[in-house]
Amino acid sequence: MALAIALSVALVAVLSSYFFYFEEVERNEQVSREHVNQLSRTIEKTASIAVYVQDSVLAREIIDGLAINDVVSEAELISEPGFSVYSGEKTLIGREGLSTLILYNPFSEDEVIGQLKILPNEAFIHHNAKDAAVNQAWMLALLTLVTAILVSFIVHKALTSPLNSITNKFEEIIPGQNSHISVPRFHQRDEIGRLVSGINTLVSSLNQSIDSERNLRKKTEILEKKFRLIFEQASAGICLIDSDNLLLTANPAFERIIYKSHSIEDAIGLRLTDWFDNKLQLESFLTDIRQSHHLDTVALDLKMKTLPGSPDCWVHCLFSKVLDAGKQSNLMIEVLMYDVTERTEREINTRFEADHDGLTHLKNRRAGRRALIELFDRAKENDKIAVIMNIDLDNFKTINDVRGHEAGDLVLIEVGLRMMAVFRNDDLCIRWGGDEFVVGCYFDNARFEERSLPAIEKLASELRCALNQDVQLSCGEDINIGASIGIAMYPQHGRDLESVLKAADSAMYVSKHRGRNQYSIFDPKLMGEPDSCPRNDAETKS
Repeated sequence: MALAIALSVALVAVLSSYFFYFEEVERNEQVSREHVNQLSRTIEKTASIAVYVQDSVLAREIIDGLAINDVVSEAELISEPGFSVYSGEKTLIGREGLSTLILYNPFSEDEVIGQLKILPNEAFIHHNAKDAAVNQAWMLALLTLVTAILVSFIVHKALTSPLNSITNKFEEIIPGQNSHISVPRFHQRDEIGRLVSGINTLVSSLNQSIDSERNLRKKTEILEKKFRLIFEQASAGICLIDSDNLLLTANPAFERIIYKSHSIEDAIGLRLTDWFDNKLQLESFLTDIRQSHHLDTVALDLKMKTLPGSPDCWVHCLFSKVLDAGKQSNLMIEVLMYDVTERTEREINTRFEADHDGLTHLKNRRAGRRALIELFDRAKENDKIAVIMNIDLDNFKTINDVRGHEAGDLVLIEVGLRMMAVFRNDDLCIRWGGDEFVVGCYFDNARFEERSLPAIEKLASELRCALNQDVQLSCGEDINIGASIGIAMYPQHGRDLESVLKAADSAMYVSKHRGRNQYSIFDPKLMGEPDSCPRNDAETKS
């Protein structure tokens, strides 16, 4: 601050002295010229008389008296006609810078009788003005300097010194200790006093914050120990994954679950989705969670990848979003994982038993009807063809009556295996009841006559051949079986499942009527013949 004051004062002193010097020179020169005019007016009456009476002696005295003054260089008294007295070597007529006084008749102020010309001593006037201006400038600079020193001293005593004292005391304060700064003398009610009061208030608040933080740290440490105990001793697997699904941290229970199905030394830093059976679906699901504003916590049952020869492993996972400092870009997901392999296997077995025939392991009639309805709905949405094959074993009643139900069960099991070997994985093989089976297939509607229909007939022929092979009983005896197959299609033969099933059943009776062990495609014209469908003939059906 002292340096700032000194520089400011120096700048002000230089600028003010500079402008004051030139102004003072001009003012002193003007004063000197005014002094010359005053001299001329002082002797105006005497000069008028000297000119009026043409008195050269008096005129000379006037001129010499004027020339004695330092501010006058030369003077000349002129009258008409031909009277002239001057102090220099030549007349002043025609010279520049003259001060001219008009002389009037002493007895008539309207009559001009002469002139008094004075040539000011410009060199003396200018030199004298410069000396006076320099002295004044020095006085101004000295006054400014003294003022600056005085102001600096006052600022130092009233501001700088107290602030330095406050700063030194503030540096000695140790946070957490009950120490305060005393107010400097004579500053209890000014800005310095308010500053010290504010610092003391701030220090008190800081000490309170430190005490609160210490207490909070102790509580946090206690909670941290509890949470660490919960985290490490929890029976559920707990982990945290980042935005790239990489594992950030995990508890021992999580590692135990992972080690059941994977042989890895350290799971941290690996991608969580790589450990699950349906990786792409899980990655898409995690992306949806991060982008959705409504999905915060979601639970899923997932199947994990396992080592070759290891049993299946199922886990129940609870996914929850975790925001880091409220930033969406730092979104993480917490995963809670439970091993539910036994429960899932029980559910799968229960569901399988509920939806499948216990003997052939094909879908039962209830589950099969539900699946066929879904097949028809999919065909309607995609403008495709749904094909129904109604299969009835030939002479199965004879096998049961002659060789017993054990042989009949063995035949049914073999028929189920052969059907699953012929059809695709997404085709529906259903035990409709007794020795009657139903198959649902899905075909393209484009170029039906050229592509789909030959494929349907080929599939039916393969099925007929597969079912026509002998079945070897447990006693080593081979028995011959066969099947009559009826085929109907949506939408050609019906607009819903029931009508297509009925059409397939009618086509199956046509195969029976034609000699069994063959397939028939539903034909409305053929169905209209009187002897084509002997539905009431139980012997024909068996």
